[in-house]
Formats: sequence, structure tokens, C-alpha cells
Amino acid sequence: MPARREMVIGDVHARPAALLSLLSAVGVIDRRGRRQGRWFVVQVGDLLDRRGSAQANLQTARLAAQTLDVVLAGNHESGMLAEPGCAHGRALATLGSRGWPHAAAACGDWLVTHAGVHPALARELPSDARNCCDEINRRWQRRLGGRGDDLFHAVGPARGGDSAFGGILWLHTDEWPSKATTPWGQVIGHVPRTEPELLPGPRWAIDLGGRKGRLAALVRARSDESWRPVVVREPSDAARPIAAAA
Repeated sequence: MPARREMVIGDVHARPAALLSLLSAVGVIDRRGRRQGRWFVVQVGDLLDRRGSAQANLQTARLAAQTLDVVLAGNHESGMLAEPGCAHGRALATLGSRGWPHAAAACGDWLVTHAGVHPALARELPSDARNCCDEINRRWQRRLGGRGDDLFHAVGPARGGDSAFGGILWLHTDEWPSKATTPWGQVIGHVPRTEPELLPGPRWAIDLGGRKGRLAALVRARSDESWRPVVVREPSDAARPIAAAA
């Protein structure tokens, strides 16, 4: 049986055309928008945008529900879920119909969260990436039930908070201790950068912040291979998707 190909997509921020461009360029979907091959596709959170239009968020959520396997919670989704009468309720309901958003996913020995797990928090989590993912998601479900948890709530100084460092929705790369590592590699978004970058830890950081309509992802053919960064530019109405390896 062919190996499962893996893809992790950065922060989309309610840009359905950019998401469609990326999925098409990599070959996750065909010209008719249908899923192709054996793919496992994760999105790191901030799929939606609290400042985006209700229609853009809904279109993005519907595309994700049709084409992705897992959507994680970013600080934008977390804020929407906590907001009574949120204007983006239809988009959230679309994600909810798939059981999303989750808080973590595992791709081989890499852990995927929105902003990353600080090494101090990693010490209390399982050393196996899949077991760690399961534990984080169990704690996330308890949080959705009304219990506070610094793993998600903490906001560090780089984001104006009073905690020593942020949780997995808020951790800033500037809050990462020098030369610190975690038991698993990490794939994160949240803090915009000019290109996908492999940081110490190791951590792949893949949020481009919507710069000039760009969206990044990591792809690999098997879980024992290295990640390959891919960047697409959101096409104009008449343009075809164009992919460029970072």
C-alpha cells in the first residue's frame, strides 16, 4: 500500500482563494476540487479571521470541510468560540460538523499546534508525539467544557500578557529559551515571517501572515522524510495557482 503523504498548512486567515491555490498546486485536489491520493492534511489554526467578513470565513470553512482532514484552533478560532453570538457562527458550525477545531495533531514524530509548546510545558506532556497530541486534545475538550488551562490560556510578554510565556495559542518565537529542545519536532504558525523557517527546537514556522497574498505549507511523501516547504501566491480572478518552493 502506498505511503500516506502529509501536508501541514499555515495560517489562512479567511482567504479561500489562497487555500484553493495551495491545495491545487500541491495536488491534494484536482481541477474539479476533488481530493486525490493518500493525503493527510492538517491546518495549524487561524483558518478563520475574527476581522474577516462572515462570507469569507464561511467560504473558507466550507472549503476546509471538503478538502482537509484536521483543522486546529488558533487564537482567532478560540476567540470566536468564546464570543457569545459571534458573527461567524455559520463558519464555526461548519467546522464543528467535522468535530473541529482540535488543539493538536501528530505527523509522525512531529507535533502540530498553532503557536507551539514551550519546553517548560513539554515536560508535563508525553514524549511520544501521537500520545502528546491525544493528551493535548483531551485537555482542550475539558477547556471547551469551561475549565481554564494555561496550556491554552497563557499569554506571555511578547503578546502583552503577564505569564512567563504563552500557551499553544499564544506562544511567541521570542519567548523560546536559547538552545531549548522538545521531545518532538514541532510545526507552528501564529507569528508571521517572510518565509517558512526551521527554527531551533526543532520548529518549522510556516505563518506568512498573508503577506502579498502568500500562503505556506510543509509537504512530504512519507513520515520518515524531511519536510519540504511550499509557498503559493493567491491568484487574481484570472490567474492559475503558481507554486514556488521556499
